[in-house]
Amino acid sequence: MRLVAYSSIAGAELPNLVGLQDEKLGALPTVLVCPLKGGIALTSLRVEVQWAGKSLIGCPELAQPIRRTALQAKGWLEEEPSRKIMERFQLLLAR
Repeated sequence: MRLVAYSSIAGAELPNLVGLQDEKLGALPTVLVCPLKGGIALTSLRVEVQWAGKSLIGCPELAQPIRRTALQAKGWLEEEPSRKIMERFQLLLAR
């Protein structure tokens, strides 16, 4: 499984969001995403992601829906960070 990286900022080089739902649900008007941020603390819930030589932190604890029309796909995360992000998100749901 590889999660899609998105940008909600027109012309941005780096993604700032990661989709947390299967792309087969692409017909839905919204996408459940979590932020990707640089320069923030890595915690037990957050996952480090490498993108274009930069280190970003995925924050599953800050998941939110966003309108699909506000997003530009930037590519796919690698399998390992994708798996970790989903595991952390599922832990939050289980509590």
